[in-house]
Amino acid sequence: MVVELVGPAGAGKSTLAQNVHRADSNVHVGLSIWGLPRRRLVSGAIALVPTVIVAAVRKRRLRWREIAQMIRLDALRRTLRRAKKAGKRGGTTILLDEGPVFAISSLDLAIAQRGGKVPDKWRRRAIARWARLLDTVILIDAPDTKLADRIRTRAKQHRMAKRSDVAIQRFAKGFRNAFARVTGDLARIDESQLIVDRIRTDGRLDRSAERLRATLARHRNGH
Repeated sequence: MVVELVGPAGAGKSTLAQNVHRADSNVHVGLSIWGLPRRRLVSGAIALVPTVIVAAVRKRRLRWREIAQMIRLDALRRTLRRAKKAGKRGGTTILLDEGPVFAISSLDLAIAQRGGKVPDKWRRRAIARWARLLDTVILIDAPDTKLADRIRTRAKQHRMAKRSDVAIQRFAKGFRNAFARVTGDLARIDESQLIVDRIRTDGRLDRSAERLRATLARHRNGH
């Protein structure tokens, strides 16, 4: 089973994933769009060349950061196909932190901010491919005040850490809306069996982690 944890910065995705993994070794964590094998990245880059050329010809040139995100997403898909086959044999759950919903959402937002849009053909193809790989999306969230506090106090620096409460609220809202669009697009694909669930992390970590473990167990058992 392949599950992506999705939520705005400060929701606690990485912390919850590690907590659940420590309690259940059948839940595999650490796979995301980052740190992928170079050969997968090269394959993703080669596959993306036509899209980059067409965008340039149509005067909708993609920026390097956007191209890199698209390459990483395809590399993750190629890596995950092999990992999912192994997981089926072992009955494991592959828990993604920053996976396709995050990657496509961040691309949608980044390109929209400069008045453009993600190439339609590439986006449709990416959505269709991921709809066949992704089993469950769990939306992790907390009140904006809690998100702001976590962003400012966590060890891992975030680009919004020194921004105002209003700016962080606007930032979180943008990602929530983008996540909703992408999960909706995934669920509408004919072959998709996508399940979408939600967990709040405004309470104690151990209780949030227990809710996540229970949610994963329920989906693993087909409920």
